[in-house]
Amino acid sequence: MITKNKIRRIENFLAAHEKVKAKLEFSFPLPKYESLVIILNSYAELELFSGYFEDFDLPTEEEYEEMCNSNNYSVSAYPKFNLYAI
Repeated sequence: MITKNKIRRIENFLAAHEKVKAKLEFSFPLPKYESLVIILNSYAELELFSGYFEDFDLPTEEEYEEMCNSNNYSVSAYPKFNLYAI
């Protein structure tokens, strides 16, 4: 999915929910939460999307790369930017 479509999905999710929490995770969210999962293809995407959330704790690029490489994750297993309706 190209970045502009991911941005549109994020904006639509934010418009539909009064409060949203953002998390960077390698697993998909628990089904009990209403959530939106954005699979990241780069650190630049994470930086761009995190700008929508004031309280999101953005890792450094080095921390992000370490997270991706620590267990030999492939590109398809890169972190997901999970948005939870709370």
